[in-house]
Amino acid sequence: MNSPFHLVFVCISNRVRSVFSEFLFPKMLSEVDKRLLGQVKVSSAGFMPVKVRERMEKMDVAFPEPFYQRPMAEITRATLLQRGFAVPQEWRSKELTPEMIEEADLIITALPEQKEELSQLYPKARSKIFSIREMSNWEGYLFFEDFTILPKGHTFWDYVEGDPEYVSKVIAFTEETLVRAFPNILRELGISGYKKF
Repeated sequence: MNSPFHLVFVCISNRVRSVFSEFLFPKMLSEVDKRLLGQVKVSSAGFMPVKVRERMEKMDVAFPEPFYQRPMAEITRATLLQRGFAVPQEWRSKELTPEMIEEADLIITALPEQKEELSQLYPKARSKIFSIREMSNWEGYLFFEDFTILPKGHTFWDYVEGDPEYVSKVIAFTEETLVRAFPNILRELGISGYKKF
C-alpha cells in the first residue's frame, strides 16, 4: 500500500484554527468517501511570521511562555467535544519544524504572511505551501487576518484564544473556508473525482 499524503495545517499558536482543521478535515474526508481516510494523513502546527511578531510587538503585546507545548484552547476543545471528536487530554500545541515541512505533501497556512515567509525560508517547498485564503478562493474580508481590531496589551492572547465570541467566529470562518477549499486541497494532493464537500 502507498504511503498516505501528508497534509499540514498551520496557524500561529496551534491552539485554535490549525488544530480545529486537523480534527475536522478527516471527518470531511470520511463523509465524502471513507476510503480517503487511508489516503491522507492530517496534522497541524504553529508558525509565527516575523511580520506578525513585529506588528504585535509594536502593539505592546506580550507572548506567553512557553509559546508552544500548551493545551488546546478551551473553546476549541469544547467545540470539538460537542461535535463528538475524541480530544486527548495530553494534546499539546507544537511549532512547525523543517522536518515537518520536508515530510509534508501540502501545507495550508491560516495567514498569507505565513505562506510568504515559509516560502522564503524553504524555497524548495514553495510549490506545496498555500494560504487558506487562496486555497478556498476567498476574496472577501477575513477578520482574523486583521490584528488592528484586537485589544492591545497583555490580554491579547486571552482574547484571541479565550474570548468565546471571538473564538467561535474564528472557528466558524475556519470551517467555512475549509469547506470551500476541500476540492482544491484534494486536487493539489493529486486525488481526483471529488468536486465538492
